[in-house]
Amino acid sequence: MKKVEVKKLWNGRISLRDYVVEAAIAKPESIMVRYQDDIMILSPMELESKKFSMTECTSKFNGKTYKLYDYDWKPADKNDKKQRELI
Repeated sequence: MKKVEVKKLWNGRISLRDYVVEAAIAKPESIMVRYQDDIMILSPMELESKKFSMTECTSKFNGKTYKLYDYDWKPADKNDKKQRELI
């Protein structure tokens, strides 16, 4: 499982870079996203089907372009012990 930490939410959504999402879909493996003290797990199927929007950006470090895929932020229930044991 790939682990990714995001630093901010935008309109209740998180943004993941295209090469992270596409690598997880190709393997196939899930992505565990952490924001502050909460986590959310996206399966390869969810990564493909739940994209809201795509924005093309340019890196300020090397000038390469990449895309950001937005997903609704739905963290795992902190009281669900089974889910927390998986993490």
